[in-house]
Amino acid sequence: MRGLGVGGAGIAAALAAAGTALACAAAWSLLALTHPGVRGVSEQYFSNGVWVAVGLTFTLAGLFLVVNRNGQALGAVLLVAGLLQSLRMVLLLAAVSAGAGSTAVAVIAAVVLAADIANASVVIGFPLWLPDARLPGGAWRWVAALVASWSALLAFGNTAQVPEWYGLPNPLHHTALFAWLDGWLSPYAVKEFAATLVFTLAVAAVRCWRLPGPHPYLRAVIAAYLAWSALAVVPHLAVGEWLPYAVIVAGEAALMLVPMAAFRRDRQLSLDRATRRYLAAFAFCVLLFVGGLLAAYLTHRLLPGTGFGAHWWQVVAAVALGALLRPAARAVGRAVDRYYYGERAHPYQLVRQLAERMSHAVDPADAPPLLCRTVVQALGLPAAVVRVRTRSGPRELARLGTVDPPGVPFPLTYEGAEIGELLVPPRFGQSELDRQDHEVLRLLADQASPAIASLGLYEDLQASREQLVVAREEERRRLRHDLHDGLGPALSGLRLRIDAAGTDLPDDSKAAASLTAASAGIGQAITELRRITGGLSPGPLDSKGLADALRRLADTLGSPSLRITLDLRPDPLPVLSAAVEAAVYRISGEALNNVVRHSGATVARLSLHALSDRVTVEVADNGSGFADRASTSGVGLRSMAERAEELGGSFTAGNAPVGAVVRADFPRGRAD
Repeated sequence: MRGLGVGGAGIAAALAAAGTALACAAAWSLLALTHPGVRGVSEQYFSNGVWVAVGLTFTLAGLFLVVNRNGQALGAVLLVAGLLQSLRMVLLLAAVSAGAGSTAVAVIAAVVLAADIANASVVIGFPLWLPDARLPGGAWRWVAALVASWSALLAFGNTAQVPEWYGLPNPLHHTALFAWLDGWLSPYAVKEFAATLVFTLAVAAVRCWRLPGPHPYLRAVIAAYLAWSALAVVPHLAVGEWLPYAVIVAGEAALMLVPMAAFRRDRQLSLDRATRRYLAAFAFCVLLFVGGLLAAYLTHRLLPGTGFGAHWWQVVAAVALGALLRPAARAVGRAVDRYYYGERAHPYQLVRQLAERMSHAVDPADAPPLLCRTVVQALGLPAAVVRVRTRSGPRELARLGTVDPPGVPFPLTYEGAEIGELLVPPRFGQSELDRQDHEVLRLLADQASPAIASLGLYEDLQASREQLVVAREEERRRLRHDLHDGLGPALSGLRLRIDAAGTDLPDDSKAAASLTAASAGIGQAITELRRITGGLSPGPLDSKGLADALRRLADTLGSPSLRITLDLRPDPLPVLSAAVEAAVYRISGEALNNVVRHSGATVARLSLHALSDRVTVEVADNGSGFADRASTSGVGLRSMAERAEELGGSFTAGNAPVGAVVRADFPRGRAD
C-alpha cells in the first residue's frame, strides 16, 4: 500500500492500474456486444455492466485519492478493489467465450472471490477510515482485522451461493465451507450485515470524537454512508425483500465518489500537465462508459422487444455521443483542474472578474471589501485583511474572517511605491500558503492596487482627523484635571478664608457686606468652573474610570420595569485613550436614554468589547424597535454616528428579531 506514494513511480503505478481497469471494461463491452448469444449475457447485460461501472468508479476514486496524497492508503485499497472488479467481469466473459477448462475456471473463481472480498472490505469497513482517511492504529487495529475477516467470510458466502456464471459452474458452490455457512448464515444474513454496519459506524463515531477536526466534509460522508446502508438493509428488514441488486451496487459506486470531496486535496500538490491530462482522460472514459450503459438500459426499457445486442438505436446513440465528446471532454478537464486548484486553476479569469466588479463599484471604498471577498469566497482561504499605509501608521480598510495565525503579507504597490498590503493566513491545518495561492494572490494584489491607492489621500485625511480628535480629548482631559484639581480647590479655599474673615465682623458693617459679596462671586465662579469642566469631558470618567462609569450609568437608568445588564470584555477593561472612553460613554448614555424614552423595553444589554485593535459598544433591547427608516435617523442617532466616525469607526442602528440594536465600532487607538 505504501508503494503507491506521491512520487512519480507511485503515480505511474496508480495510472497503470486505472488504465488496466479501463482496458478490462472496454474488453468486457466488446465481448458482451459481440457475443449476445452466450447464456445470460443479454439478460444480465445491465446488471453486469453496473458491476463494471462499480469497478471503474472505485478505480476513479482511488486514483484521485492516491494522487491527492491525502487519503492515499484508502485510495490504494479502492484502486485494488476496482481493478479486481473490472478484471473479474472480463475474465468470466472471456472464459465462457473461449470455452475455458476447469483449471482456468478455478483460477477465475479465485479472482472473483478476491474481488468480492475487496468490495465487501471497502464497503463494510469504510467507516473505519473516518475521519482522517486512515485505519485505526494501536489497540484499535484488532477492530480493523476483525471487520476485514468478517467481510471476507460474508464475501465468500455471497460468492459461493451463485451456482454458475454465464453457464460456467462455480467450483465454490459445492464446498463444505459454503454448505456450513449457508446453513449458519443464511437465516440471519441481513441482520448480521446490518449489525456489522452499525458496529463500524460506532467505531467511526468514537474516532471522530477523539479526533475533533476540523473535518468540514465529515457530515456529508456519514450522511452518504447512512443513505446507502438504509438503501441496502431497510427494505429487507421492513418487507422481507431486497431492492434490485443493481440499485444497491449503483449506490456503492456513488458512495465511493464521496471520499474524493471529503478527504480534501493536498494544496501543496503541484501536478504536471501530463498527469492532469491522464486524470481528466480517465474520468471522461468512466463518464462515457456509464453514459453508454445508461443509454442502453433506457433504450431497452423505452423500446420493448429490443435486446442488448447491436441495434439501430445504438448507431443513433453512438452518433449523439460522438457529437458530445469534444465539449464533454473539455468540461471534464475543467472539472479536474477545478478539483485540484479551485479558482486558482484559472487565475487570469479570476483577476478579470475582480477587475469587472471594481469597474462597476461606484464608491472607491468598495475595492478593499471586494478584494477580501474574492480571496475568501473564490479561493476558499479562511480570511483576508487589506491595510494601507498612512502618516500615522497602517490603517485597516477591510477584513473578512479571522487572521489567526498572522497572515502572509502581499504588498500593494502603485507607481513603484508600496501603499499597503493584503494579509492572508494559510488554510486550516496548513502551516503556509502553497505556490499556486502565492501566484494568484500576487495577481489579485496587483490588480486591486490602483483602486486602493485612490483611498490613500482620504485615509491620510481621516487619520489626521482622528489624531486631532484624540489630541482634543486628551487636552480636554488634562485641562479638566487641572481646573478640577488645581483652580477648583484654590477657589474653594479662598472662599472659605473670606467666609472665616467675615465671621469676625459685625453683620451690618460695610466690610462684612463686601466679603459676603466676594464670597458669593467666588461661589458663582466655582459653579461656572464646574459647568466648564463638565463640558470638557464626562465627569463620571474622572472618578474610577470607564467601567465604573458605565455601571453607574446602567444603575441610574435602570428601574423595576427595565433591567439593564452590563457585559464588559475583558473585565477589567484595558487602558483606553481619552477620546475612546469619552465616545464609549456618550454613545452608551445616548443609546440607553433612547431605550428608556422610546422602546418600552423590559430588558436591555450594554456590551463593551475591547479587542487588541478594535472597540465595539452595543446596546440591545427587547422593545418595540424602530418603526420605520426615518426613526433610525434622529438627532441622537446622528450624534452617536458622528462620534464613531470621528474616530474612524462605523455606526449601525436597526431592528433585531426582538427589539432593536445600535452598535458603534472604532479603532482602539493608543492610550497616552
